[in-house]
Amino acid sequence: MKTAIIGTYPPRQCGIATFTQDLFRSITKSSTHRHGIIAISDGTEKLFPEEVDFVIEKNNLKCYIAAARYINATYDACIIQHEYGIFGGISGDYVLALAKSLNLPLISNLHTVLENPTDSEKAVLQHLTQRSHKVTVMTQRAITMVRDIYGVPEDKIKLIPHGVPDFSYDQHNAKKSIGYPDKKIMLSFGFLGRNKGFETAIEAVASVHDDNFVYIILGSTHPNILREEGESYRASLIQKTKDLGISDKVKFINCFASEALLKQYLSACDIYVTPYPNEQQISSGTLSFAIGAGAAVISTPYWYARDLLTENRGLLFDFKNAHQLADLINQLLENPTLLAKYRKNAAAYGKQICWKNIGKQHLALLESLKPEDKEFSINLNTLTESLKENISPIFSVSHKRLYS
Repeated sequence: MKTAIIGTYPPRQCGIATFTQDLFRSITKSSTHRHGIIAISDGTEKLFPEEVDFVIEKNNLKCYIAAARYINATYDACIIQHEYGIFGGISGDYVLALAKSLNLPLISNLHTVLENPTDSEKAVLQHLTQRSHKVTVMTQRAITMVRDIYGVPEDKIKLIPHGVPDFSYDQHNAKKSIGYPDKKIMLSFGFLGRNKGFETAIEAVASVHDDNFVYIILGSTHPNILREEGESYRASLIQKTKDLGISDKVKFINCFASEALLKQYLSACDIYVTPYPNEQQISSGTLSFAIGAGAAVISTPYWYARDLLTENRGLLFDFKNAHQLADLINQLLENPTLLAKYRKNAAAYGKQICWKNIGKQHLALLESLKPEDKEFSINLNTLTESLKENISPIFSVSHKRLYS
């Protein structure tokens, strides 16, 4: 089935964009059909790659309707990456105009499931899931929440884990490549923001015993924060390391964590930490990547971490508890056998959720759509060329650039 994947997309720098690209590549490698991207743009992107067939301006409702027409005329099925903030309207409700205009099977992949949604947030997700033929989530907890809070029938929900890249770096060579050949490395990566808990991790480093230890924070400041306050948050973290006397143990790499860079740094690290202070996080690409790389993961017990780190795949510490985090870091550094156990368990699970396998699961779900769902699709042979001609040229497949 020729499938359109809707989401943000590189060069946009965000987690959904990376996920959309990884999903596209994985199903393309496992399929003989041509698939394509329908990219949601906020206007910051300059030029999209050739797989982007259509560009939706985030805050232009007419674009969503035009996109639906194009998808109906070109594809057999559609997968929407749903995250409230990437779509226009109230709680991202513009996506509903697109979903309601589709005449083909639709799968919605839910990246955020809120336990206490606002009325508009709940209504958007309920209407989207009602319109969808299947709904995919990344954890068992999300299945329960989507069923109990949003009323989605359980037989409509499919668990497909977050995919991870294949990691082939040798750790010794990876450490040499980033300039720390003999260090014990702890890593965090992702956009810098006040909701990530980096302060807790930095405070913990002050109590780490090993003099041969370094904590690397890899990532640029979140674009929204950068627009509002510049680099003041990064500066505050750097000042915190100076105040604690550990500026030699905490290194900041100020650049967007591309997949190639991530593979390099994740392969080099011994320990990975996610010190997020918010329990209500249902997915995390950064944590999934760390597991895939075979890092010994230490995390606060937010929802996704509790699900992913079962079966001795990682360790949990209490929210904002720097003392407890420091104790766990010291235990791993002082006990190489324990460190190796967690790394081995993580790597074994990482092989199961590599993108090659996850892409096959998405394709299998598309192919499993019931016959009546497939008959719901438009017969492309009966479409007239006038349908495509009615789509405004500014949104045409041939236009990769965005216009102001």
